[in-house]
Amino acid sequence: MSAHRVVITGVGVAAANALSAEELARALVERRSGIRQTDAFGLDSRTRSAGEVDLPGSSPEGVDRVSRLALHAAEQALRDCGLDLDGSWRANTGVMLGTSRGPALSLERFMRSGSEEVRRELFAELPFSSIARNVAARFGLGGVQSTVTMACVSSSLAMGRALDEIRRGRASVMLAGGADALTSLSFSGFSVLRAMSPTLCRPFDHRRNGMVLGEGAGIIVLEELQHALQRGARILAELCGWGTAGDAYHATSPHPEGRGLQQAMTAALRQSGLAPEQIDFVNLHGTGTPANDPAECHALRGVFGARTEALPVNSLKPYFGHTLGASGALELIGSVLGMERDFIPPTLNCEELDPKCNVDVVRGEGRSRRIDVLMSTKSAFGGANVALVARRLPEARRETR
Repeated sequence: MSAHRVVITGVGVAAANALSAEELARALVERRSGIRQTDAFGLDSRTRSAGEVDLPGSSPEGVDRVSRLALHAAEQALRDCGLDLDGSWRANTGVMLGTSRGPALSLERFMRSGSEEVRRELFAELPFSSIARNVAARFGLGGVQSTVTMACVSSSLAMGRALDEIRRGRASVMLAGGADALTSLSFSGFSVLRAMSPTLCRPFDHRRNGMVLGEGAGIIVLEELQHALQRGARILAELCGWGTAGDAYHATSPHPEGRGLQQAMTAALRQSGLAPEQIDFVNLHGTGTPANDPAECHALRGVFGARTEALPVNSLKPYFGHTLGASGALELIGSVLGMERDFIPPTLNCEELDPKCNVDVVRGEGRSRRIDVLMSTKSAFGGANVALVARRLPEARRETR
């Protein structure tokens, strides 16, 4: 039996420069970053910049900030997809979310508090599984429920696994994506590694000197194609394949030749049934760290060969920071929103291309170009790599925001 086709019918975001998909699309066109100075953690760090999210409303008692970010994005995504919130579809709809740090703020409070009452209240939020649990409970979703954690590829893995659930006929609708919140743990950890920039995130620029942290959530509604067509859904794109592979090289540094990333991209193309020449644009991980960016560019050449010279690529991290486990989902959403508009967002702050990153980085102004097929890649500490492929679905009903 052939695999079911899977489409994206709704998206929701919480980012430093946008609290909705519409806002994110505008921010990318306007080249508007949400990164700003912060003293939220009072740490003696060489950087004070971060992508903080201004979530509306008050914080629900006992719910960790990472779940609040996920709930905001999930509510948007469900509203965006047009499914009847009172419908029977909820009983079998699954939730698969990725996170790197999980409910770390609750853990920090738990460790600092001397009150047994406070510790009891926080205890239910401490497991990473609380994120998917909170989303499923809020919206009454009774299908498969999972929280995936593999550092910065967590939400990419979650979306890939959710895609598999539908392709194999185990679900018709899935919420997938991820969330991570800014925490003292993140700031102190990356500061010790000297991985954060004291100035700007400059992916692929020869002056790049590290990442800028961010927080946020990106959640998509994945739906089996016929299920979406029968209800007349607006379809943003088809998620047609994914691949994952490990470097087996180093705990924090990527393989210099991007070995695992090459394998992940090749696997994603194979599952999609596409050839490298059919990819019109690649959204890269692009952290702005000295080792990551050249390794990604090397991996590109390993997969796309001479065509790499004319293959547009970008990084979206200068817009809202490196959102860790949420980055895969947020950046896939940003790329799909650009594809809807025949637009490739530029890589902010990349002014003087590093010769080691001699690929077609979109910088300065964005590019007006029709994109039929895109790839989004993410890499993580531990050598994990994921590539996702999405394409237009011309035969389906489409309504650009």
